[in-house]
Amino acid sequence: MKSFALPTLGRKIAFSTFVQLAGKVVQLVISAVTLKLISNYLSEADYGFYASVSEFALFLSVAANLGIFGQTVRAMSEEPKSGKLFLNALILRVVTAFLFLGGGLLYLLIGGSDPVFLVATLLFAGALFFDYVTSVCDGMLQANYMMGRATVALVTGRACALFGVFAVTQWFAPSAALANIPLLFAATLGGAIIASGLSLLFVRQQIHWKWQIDGDFMLTILKLSLPFGIINILNSLYFRFLPEFFSREVLTDAAFATFNISFKIAQVLSLFSTFLMFSVLPGFKQYLETKNWGKAATLYKRVLILLVVSGFLLVTLGSLLGPTVLEMLTHKKYFIPEFWYLLPTMLLLAAISYGYDLILITLFAFEKDFWLIKREVIALSIAVIFILIAFAITGLHTQIALFLAGAVCAEGFMVTSGMLKIRSLFRKKVKG
Repeated sequence: MKSFALPTLGRKIAFSTFVQLAGKVVQLVISAVTLKLISNYLSEADYGFYASVSEFALFLSVAANLGIFGQTVRAMSEEPKSGKLFLNALILRVVTAFLFLGGGLLYLLIGGSDPVFLVATLLFAGALFFDYVTSVCDGMLQANYMMGRATVALVTGRACALFGVFAVTQWFAPSAALANIPLLFAATLGGAIIASGLSLLFVRQQIHWKWQIDGDFMLTILKLSLPFGIINILNSLYFRFLPEFFSREVLTDAAFATFNISFKIAQVLSLFSTFLMFSVLPGFKQYLETKNWGKAATLYKRVLILLVVSGFLLVTLGSLLGPTVLEMLTHKKYFIPEFWYLLPTMLLLAAISYGYDLILITLFAFEKDFWLIKREVIALSIAVIFILIAFAITGLHTQIALFLAGAVCAEGFMVTSGMLKIRSLFRKKVKG
Protein backbone atom coordinates (compact mmCIF):
# COMPACT_ATOMS: atom_id res chain seq x y z
CA MET A 1 0.00 0.00 0.00
CA LYS A 2 2.76 2.43 0.87
CA SER A 3 4.36 2.12 -2.57
CA PHE A 4 1.24 3.64 -4.10
CA ALA A 5 1.09 6.59 -1.68
CA LEU A 6 3.00 9.05 -3.85
CA PRO A 7 1.15 8.32 -7.11
CA THR A 8 -2.20 8.47 -5.31
CA LEU A 9 -1.34 11.74 -3.60
CA GLY A 10 0.11 13.05 -6.83
CA ARG A 11 -3.14 12.31 -8.63
CA LYS A 12 -5.12 14.04 -5.90
CA ILE A 13 -2.92 17.13 -6.05
CA ALA A 14 -3.00 17.13 -9.85
CA PHE A 15 -6.78 16.72 -9.95
CA SER A 16 -7.35 19.34 -7.24
CA THR A 17 -5.10 21.80 -9.06
CA PHE A 18 -6.62 20.97 -12.45
CA VAL A 19 -10.16 21.49 -11.17
CA GLN A 20 -9.20 24.82 -9.63
CA LEU A 21 -7.38 25.92 -12.76
CA ALA A 22 -10.26 24.85 -14.99
CA GLY A 23 -12.63 26.73 -12.72
CA LYS A 24 -10.26 29.67 -12.72
CA VAL A 25 -10.23 29.72 -16.52
CA VAL A 26 -14.01 29.98 -16.44
CA GLN A 27 -13.78 32.66 -13.74
CA LEU A 28 -11.17 34.51 -15.82
CA VAL A 29 -13.53 34.55 -18.77
CA ILE A 30 -16.32 35.81 -16.53
CA SER A 31 -13.99 38.40 -14.97
CA ALA A 32 -12.81 39.51 -18.41
CA VAL A 33 -16.38 40.04 -19.59
CA THR A 34 -17.23 41.81 -16.34
CA LEU A 35 -14.20 44.08 -16.63
CA LYS A 36 -15.07 44.82 -20.24
CA LEU A 37 -18.63 45.79 -19.30
CA ILE A 38 -17.54 48.00 -16.39
CA SER A 39 -14.65 49.70 -18.24
CA ASN A 40 -16.87 50.48 -21.22
CA TYR A 41 -19.63 51.76 -18.97
CA LEU A 42 -17.45 54.01 -16.80
CA SER A 43 -15.31 56.94 -17.86
CA GLU A 44 -11.65 56.97 -16.85
CA ALA A 45 -12.43 59.26 -13.88
CA ASP A 46 -15.39 57.12 -12.79
CA TYR A 47 -13.28 53.99 -13.06
CA GLY A 48 -10.70 55.64 -10.83
CA PHE A 49 -13.47 56.17 -8.25
CA TYR A 50 -14.59 52.53 -8.68
CA ALA A 51 -10.99 51.33 -8.20
CA SER A 52 -10.56 53.46 -5.07
CA VAL A 53 -13.60 51.82 -3.48
CA SER A 54 -12.28 48.38 -4.41
CA GLU A 55 -8.80 48.98 -3.01
CA PHE A 56 -10.06 50.47 0.27
CA ALA A 57 -12.39 47.53 0.90
CA LEU A 58 -9.76 45.00 -0.18
CA PHE A 59 -7.27 46.51 2.25
CA LEU A 60 -9.80 46.01 5.04
CA SER A 61 -10.30 42.41 3.92
CA VAL A 62 -6.55 41.74 4.00
CA ALA A 63 -6.35 43.19 7.51
CA ALA A 64 -9.32 41.03 8.53
CA ASN A 65 -7.87 37.88 7.00
CA LEU A 66 -5.81 36.98 10.09
CA GLY A 67 -4.54 33.81 8.38
CA ILE A 68 -7.64 31.79 9.30
CA PHE A 69 -7.98 30.21 5.82
CA GLY A 70 -4.40 28.97 5.80
CA GLN A 71 -4.64 27.67 9.36
CA THR A 72 -7.93 25.93 8.53
CA VAL A 73 -6.32 24.09 5.62
CA ARG A 74 -3.28 23.18 7.73
CA ALA A 75 -5.36 22.01 10.71
CA MET A 76 -7.89 20.10 8.61
CA SER A 77 -5.06 18.37 6.77
CA GLU A 78 -4.63 16.53 10.06
CA GLU A 79 -8.39 16.26 10.85
CA PRO A 80 -10.21 16.42 7.48
CA LYS A 81 -13.62 15.48 8.92
CA SER A 82 -13.59 17.54 12.09
CA GLY A 83 -16.99 19.21 12.37
CA LYS A 84 -15.94 20.97 15.55
CA LEU A 85 -12.90 22.51 13.87
CA PHE A 86 -14.92 23.67 10.88
CA LEU A 87 -17.77 25.23 12.85
CA ASN A 88 -15.54 27.08 15.30
CA ALA A 89 -13.30 28.31 12.48
CA LEU A 90 -16.41 29.53 10.66
CA ILE A 91 -17.75 31.41 13.69
CA LEU A 92 -14.33 32.94 14.35
CA ARG A 93 -14.09 33.98 10.70
CA VAL A 94 -17.52 35.65 10.77
CA VAL A 95 -16.85 37.56 14.02
CA THR A 96 -13.41 38.85 13.02
CA ALA A 97 -14.59 39.84 9.52
CA PHE A 98 -17.52 41.74 10.99
CA LEU A 99 -15.24 43.63 13.38
CA PHE A 100 -12.64 44.66 10.79
CA LEU A 101 -15.01 45.45 7.92
CA GLY A 102 -17.42 47.17 10.29
CA GLY A 103 -14.58 49.24 11.73
CA GLY A 104 -13.59 50.44 8.27
CA LEU A 105 -17.14 51.46 7.46
CA LEU A 106 -17.44 53.26 10.80
CA TYR A 107 -14.26 55.17 9.94
CA LEU A 108 -15.80 56.34 6.66
CA LEU A 109 -19.04 57.32 8.38
CA ILE A 110 -17.34 59.35 11.11
CA GLY A 111 -14.97 60.93 8.60
CA GLY A 112 -17.83 62.27 6.50
CA SER A 113 -17.08 60.17 3.44
CA ASP A 114 -18.78 60.81 0.12
CA PRO A 115 -22.22 59.09 0.31
CA VAL A 116 -21.71 57.17 -2.95
CA PHE A 117 -18.28 56.00 -1.77
CA LEU A 118 -19.74 54.93 1.60
CA VAL A 119 -22.64 52.95 0.09
CA ALA A 120 -20.41 51.33 -2.52
CA THR A 121 -17.90 50.32 0.16
CA LEU A 122 -20.70 48.94 2.34
CA LEU A 123 -21.93 46.71 -0.48
CA PHE A 124 -18.46 45.53 -1.48
CA ALA A 125 -17.55 44.90 2.17
CA GLY A 126 -20.69 42.78 2.39
CA ALA A 127 -19.50 40.76 -0.60
CA LEU A 128 -16.10 40.27 1.04
CA PHE A 129 -17.84 39.18 4.25
CA PHE A 130 -19.59 36.34 2.43
CA ASP A 131 -16.35 35.55 0.62
CA TYR A 132 -14.82 34.90 4.04
CA VAL A 133 -17.57 32.38 4.77
CA THR A 134 -16.80 30.72 1.46
CA SER A 135 -13.07 30.67 2.25
CA VAL A 136 -13.59 28.62 5.43
CA CYS A 137 -15.70 26.16 3.45
CA ASP A 138 -12.96 26.04 0.83
CA GLY A 139 -10.42 25.29 3.55
CA MET A 140 -12.37 22.19 4.57
CA LEU A 141 -12.97 21.11 0.96
CA GLN A 142 -9.31 21.75 0.10
CA ALA A 143 -8.13 19.53 2.95
CA ASN A 144 -10.43 16.75 1.73
CA TYR A 145 -9.44 17.22 -1.94
CA MET A 146 -12.99 18.19 -2.90
CA MET A 147 -12.22 21.42 -4.69
CA GLY A 148 -14.53 20.44 -7.54
CA ARG A 149 -17.49 21.36 -5.35
CA ALA A 150 -15.84 24.57 -4.18
CA THR A 151 -15.13 25.52 -7.79
CA VAL A 152 -18.75 24.95 -8.78
CA ALA A 153 -19.88 27.29 -6.00
CA LEU A 154 -17.39 30.00 -6.96
CA VAL A 155 -18.15 29.84 -10.68
CA THR A 156 -21.90 29.96 -10.03
CA GLY A 157 -21.49 33.00 -7.81
CA ARG A 158 -19.29 34.80 -10.34
CA ALA A 159 -21.75 34.04 -13.14
CA CYS A 160 -24.62 35.51 -11.13
CA ALA A 161 -22.56 38.61 -10.37
CA LEU A 162 -21.83 38.99 -14.09
CA PHE A 163 -25.53 38.85 -14.86
CA GLY A 164 -26.11 41.63 -12.32
CA VAL A 165 -23.34 43.81 -13.81
CA PHE A 166 -24.76 43.26 -17.29
CA ALA A 167 -28.20 44.35 -16.09
CA VAL A 168 -26.81 47.54 -14.54
CA THR A 169 -24.80 48.53 -17.60
CA GLN A 170 -27.74 47.87 -19.92
CA TRP A 171 -30.58 49.38 -17.88
CA PHE A 172 -28.91 52.55 -16.59
CA ALA A 173 -27.52 55.35 -18.75
CA PRO A 174 -23.73 55.94 -18.73
CA SER A 175 -24.41 59.61 -18.01
CA ALA A 176 -25.35 58.58 -14.45
CA ALA A 177 -22.60 55.96 -14.14
CA LEU A 178 -20.96 57.48 -11.06
CA ALA A 179 -24.20 57.38 -9.07
CA ASN A 180 -24.79 53.79 -10.22
CA ILE A 181 -21.40 52.44 -9.09
CA PRO A 182 -23.00 51.04 -5.88
CA LEU A 183 -25.27 48.92 -8.09
CA LEU A 184 -22.20 47.30 -9.64
CA PHE A 185 -21.02 46.32 -6.18
CA ALA A 186 -24.53 45.13 -5.32
CA ALA A 187 -24.20 42.62 -8.16
CA THR A 188 -20.91 41.43 -6.61
CA LEU A 189 -22.66 41.06 -3.25
CA GLY A 190 -25.43 38.94 -4.77
CA GLY A 191 -22.90 36.60 -6.37
CA ALA A 192 -20.95 36.27 -3.10
CA ILE A 193 -24.11 35.31 -1.19
CA ILE A 194 -24.92 32.58 -3.71
CA ALA A 195 -21.35 31.22 -3.65
CA SER A 196 -21.27 31.06 0.16
CA GLY A 197 -24.67 29.36 0.31
CA LEU A 198 -23.62 26.64 -2.13
CA SER A 199 -20.29 26.18 -0.32
CA LEU A 200 -22.02 25.66 3.01
CA LEU A 201 -24.34 23.13 1.38
CA PHE A 202 -21.41 21.14 -0.03
CA VAL A 203 -19.61 21.14 3.32
CA ARG A 204 -22.78 20.01 5.10
CA GLN A 205 -22.96 17.02 2.76
CA GLN A 206 -19.42 15.92 3.68
CA ILE A 207 -19.06 16.40 7.41
CA HIS A 208 -21.31 16.35 10.46
CA TRP A 209 -21.36 19.77 12.07
CA LYS A 210 -20.79 19.71 15.80
CA TRP A 211 -22.71 22.61 17.31
CA GLN A 212 -20.23 22.91 20.12
CA ILE A 213 -19.04 26.50 20.39
CA ASP A 214 -15.75 26.43 22.23
CA GLY A 215 -14.28 29.85 23.06
CA ASP A 216 -10.93 28.43 24.14
CA PHE A 217 -10.75 26.36 20.95
CA MET A 218 -11.48 29.43 18.80
CA LEU A 219 -8.84 31.38 20.68
CA THR A 220 -6.38 28.60 19.92
CA ILE A 221 -7.26 28.75 16.22
CA LEU A 222 -6.80 32.53 16.28
CA LYS A 223 -3.42 32.31 17.99
CA LEU A 224 -2.20 29.73 15.48
CA SER A 225 -3.62 31.77 12.59
CA LEU A 226 -2.22 35.18 13.55
CA PRO A 227 1.37 34.60 12.36
CA PHE A 228 0.14 33.65 8.89
CA GLY A 229 -2.23 36.61 8.96
CA ILE A 230 0.62 38.98 9.82
CA ILE A 231 2.69 37.49 7.00
CA ASN A 232 -0.17 38.06 4.59
CA ILE A 233 -0.67 41.67 5.69
CA LEU A 234 3.03 42.54 5.39
CA ASN A 235 3.29 40.91 1.97
CA SER A 236 0.14 42.61 0.72
CA LEU A 237 1.49 45.99 1.80
CA TYR A 238 4.64 45.94 -0.32
CA PHE A 239 3.29 43.66 -3.06
CA ARG A 240 0.11 45.59 -3.73
CA PHE A 241 -1.25 48.32 -1.50
CA LEU A 242 1.75 50.63 -1.04
CA PRO A 243 2.65 50.74 -4.77
CA GLU A 244 -0.98 51.32 -5.65
CA PHE A 245 -1.60 53.90 -2.92
CA PHE A 246 1.40 56.07 -3.79
CA SER A 247 0.80 55.70 -7.52
CA ARG A 248 -2.73 56.97 -6.93
CA GLU A 249 -1.22 60.03 -5.28
CA VAL A 250 0.89 61.03 -8.29
CA LEU A 251 -1.20 59.85 -11.26
CA THR A 252 -4.18 61.40 -12.98
CA ASP A 253 -7.49 59.52 -12.96
CA ALA A 254 -6.94 58.24 -16.50
CA ALA A 255 -3.38 57.10 -15.79
CA PHE A 256 -4.40 55.44 -12.51
CA ALA A 257 -7.13 53.55 -14.36
CA THR A 258 -4.42 52.09 -16.64
CA PHE A 259 -2.24 51.32 -13.60
CA ASN A 260 -5.07 49.65 -11.69
CA ILE A 261 -6.28 47.52 -14.58
CA SER A 262 -2.74 46.35 -15.39
CA PHE A 263 -2.25 45.47 -11.73
CA LYS A 264 -5.52 43.53 -11.65
CA ILE A 265 -4.55 41.48 -14.69
CA ALA A 266 -1.16 40.60 -13.16
CA GLN A 267 -2.70 39.75 -9.78
CA VAL A 268 -5.27 37.44 -11.33
CA LEU A 269 -2.51 35.63 -13.23
CA SER A 270 -0.50 35.33 -10.02
CA LEU A 271 -3.27 33.19 -8.49
CA PHE A 272 -2.07 30.11 -10.41
CA SER A 273 0.66 29.44 -7.86
CA THR A 274 -1.72 30.13 -4.97
CA PHE A 275 -4.14 27.46 -6.15
CA LEU A 276 -1.32 25.03 -6.85
CA MET A 277 0.37 25.46 -3.48
CA PHE A 278 -2.82 25.15 -1.43
CA SER A 279 -3.50 21.95 -3.37
CA VAL A 280 -0.02 20.75 -2.43
CA LEU A 281 -0.25 21.79 1.24
CA PRO A 282 -2.36 18.90 2.65
CA GLY A 283 -0.19 16.21 1.01
CA PHE A 284 3.06 17.98 1.77
CA LYS A 285 1.99 18.38 5.39
CA GLN A 286 1.21 14.64 5.58
CA TYR A 287 4.70 13.78 4.32
CA LEU A 288 6.24 16.03 6.97
CA GLU A 289 4.06 14.55 9.72
CA THR A 290 5.16 11.03 8.74
CA LYS A 291 8.79 12.19 8.38
CA ASN A 292 8.89 11.09 4.75
CA TRP A 293 11.50 13.69 3.84
CA GLY A 294 12.45 12.13 0.51
CA LYS A 295 8.93 12.30 -0.90
CA ALA A 296 8.44 15.79 0.51
CA ALA A 297 11.65 16.96 -1.21
CA THR A 298 10.61 15.32 -4.49
CA LEU A 299 7.21 17.01 -4.37
CA TYR A 300 8.86 20.38 -3.66
CA LYS A 301 11.30 20.04 -6.57
CA ARG A 302 8.55 19.09 -9.03
CA VAL A 303 6.44 22.07 -8.04
CA LEU A 304 9.51 24.34 -8.24
CA ILE A 305 10.22 23.30 -11.84
CA LEU A 306 6.58 23.78 -12.81
CA LEU A 307 6.46 27.27 -11.34
CA VAL A 308 9.76 28.35 -12.91
CA VAL A 309 8.53 27.33 -16.36
CA SER A 310 5.13 28.95 -15.76
CA GLY A 311 6.72 32.18 -14.57
CA PHE A 312 8.98 32.37 -17.63
CA LEU A 313 6.03 31.87 -19.97
CA LEU A 314 3.98 34.44 -18.07
CA VAL A 315 6.58 37.19 -18.49
CA THR A 316 7.56 36.47 -22.10
CA LEU A 317 4.13 35.82 -23.59
CA GLY A 318 2.43 38.38 -21.38
CA SER A 319 4.85 41.14 -22.35
CA LEU A 320 4.50 40.38 -26.05
CA LEU A 321 0.71 40.25 -25.96
CA GLY A 322 0.21 42.78 -23.16
CA PRO A 323 -1.06 45.81 -25.09
CA THR A 324 -3.42 43.68 -27.18
CA VAL A 325 -4.77 41.90 -24.11
CA LEU A 326 -5.21 45.18 -22.22
CA GLU A 327 -7.24 46.71 -25.02
CA MET A 328 -9.21 43.52 -25.58
CA LEU A 329 -10.13 43.10 -21.91
CA THR A 330 -11.03 46.73 -21.33
CA HIS A 331 -11.12 49.55 -23.84
CA LYS A 332 -8.44 51.29 -25.88
CA LYS A 333 -8.92 54.41 -23.75
CA TYR A 334 -7.16 52.57 -20.90
CA PHE A 335 -3.96 51.94 -22.86
CA ILE A 336 -1.65 54.95 -22.55
CA PRO A 337 1.51 54.41 -24.69
CA GLU A 338 3.87 56.26 -22.33
CA PHE A 339 2.97 53.74 -19.59
CA TRP A 340 3.97 50.78 -21.78
CA TYR A 341 6.25 49.45 -19.01
CA LEU A 342 3.46 48.98 -16.44
CA LEU A 343 2.07 45.62 -17.53
CA PRO A 344 5.46 43.93 -18.24
CA THR A 345 6.78 45.03 -14.84
CA MET A 346 3.65 43.81 -13.09
CA LEU A 347 3.85 40.50 -14.95
CA LEU A 348 7.43 40.14 -13.69
CA LEU A 349 6.15 40.79 -10.17
CA ALA A 350 3.45 38.15 -10.67
CA ALA A 351 6.06 35.64 -11.89
CA ILE A 352 8.23 36.28 -8.83
CA SER A 353 5.12 35.78 -6.69
CA TYR A 354 4.99 32.19 -8.01
CA GLY A 355 8.23 31.60 -6.13
CA TYR A 356 6.86 33.45 -3.13
CA ASP A 357 3.83 31.16 -2.90
CA LEU A 358 6.17 28.18 -3.16
CA ILE A 359 8.37 29.22 -0.24
CA LEU A 360 5.44 30.58 1.79
CA ILE A 361 3.37 27.40 1.78
CA THR A 362 6.42 25.13 2.11
CA LEU A 363 7.73 26.99 5.16
CA PHE A 364 4.18 27.27 6.47
CA ALA A 365 3.97 23.47 6.36
CA PHE A 366 7.32 23.34 8.20
CA GLU A 367 5.72 25.71 10.75
CA LYS A 368 8.38 28.37 10.25
CA ASP A 369 5.86 31.19 10.65
CA PHE A 370 7.99 33.46 12.82
CA TRP A 371 11.00 33.06 10.52
CA LEU A 372 8.77 34.29 7.71
CA ILE A 373 7.51 37.26 9.74
CA LYS A 374 11.07 38.45 10.40
CA ARG A 375 11.92 38.27 6.68
CA GLU A 376 8.67 40.01 5.75
CA VAL A 377 9.65 42.95 7.95
CA ILE A 378 12.96 43.19 6.07
CA ALA A 379 11.15 42.92 2.73
CA LEU A 380 8.72 45.68 3.71
CA SER A 381 11.68 47.86 4.72
CA ILE A 382 13.24 47.34 1.29
CA ALA A 383 10.02 48.46 -0.42
CA VAL A 384 9.73 51.53 1.85
CA ILE A 385 13.31 52.57 0.98
CA PHE A 386 12.41 52.55 -2.71
CA ILE A 387 9.30 54.64 -2.00
CA LEU A 388 11.33 57.21 -0.05
CA ILE A 389 13.85 57.43 -2.89
CA ALA A 390 10.96 57.89 -5.35
CA PHE A 391 9.65 60.93 -3.47
CA ALA A 392 13.15 62.37 -3.16
CA ILE A 393 13.48 62.72 -6.92
CA THR A 394 11.39 64.25 -9.70
CA GLY A 395 9.91 62.60 -12.76
CA LEU A 396 6.56 60.83 -12.78
CA HIS A 397 7.68 57.75 -14.71
CA THR A 398 10.77 57.33 -12.54
CA GLN A 399 8.63 57.49 -9.41
CA ILE A 400 6.19 54.87 -10.68
CA ALA A 401 9.06 52.63 -11.77
CA LEU A 402 10.62 52.90 -8.29
CA PHE A 403 7.33 52.07 -6.57
CA LEU A 404 7.13 48.88 -8.60
CA ALA A 405 10.86 48.15 -8.31
CA GLY A 406 10.49 48.20 -4.54
CA ALA A 407 7.80 45.53 -4.74
CA VAL A 408 9.89 43.43 -7.15
CA CYS A 409 13.01 43.61 -4.96
CA ALA A 410 11.09 42.91 -1.74
CA GLU A 411 9.33 39.89 -3.24
CA GLY A 412 12.60 38.72 -4.77
CA PHE A 413 14.32 38.93 -1.39
CA MET A 414 11.62 36.73 0.15
CA VAL A 415 11.91 34.12 -2.60
CA THR A 416 15.71 33.96 -2.43
CA SER A 417 15.95 33.77 1.36
CA GLY A 418 13.03 31.33 1.52
CA MET A 419 14.57 28.90 -0.96
CA LEU A 420 17.86 28.95 0.93
CA LYS A 421 16.00 28.21 4.17
CA ILE A 422 14.07 25.32 2.60
CA ARG A 423 17.27 23.86 1.20
CA SER A 424 18.84 24.02 4.66
CA LEU A 425 15.78 22.38 6.27
CA PHE A 426 15.78 19.43 3.87
CA ARG A 427 19.50 18.90 4.36
CA LYS A 428 19.09 18.81 8.13
CA LYS A 429 16.11 16.46 7.96
CA VAL A 430 17.81 14.03 5.58
CA LYS A 431 21.01 13.97 7.64
CA GLY A 432 19.02 13.64 10.86
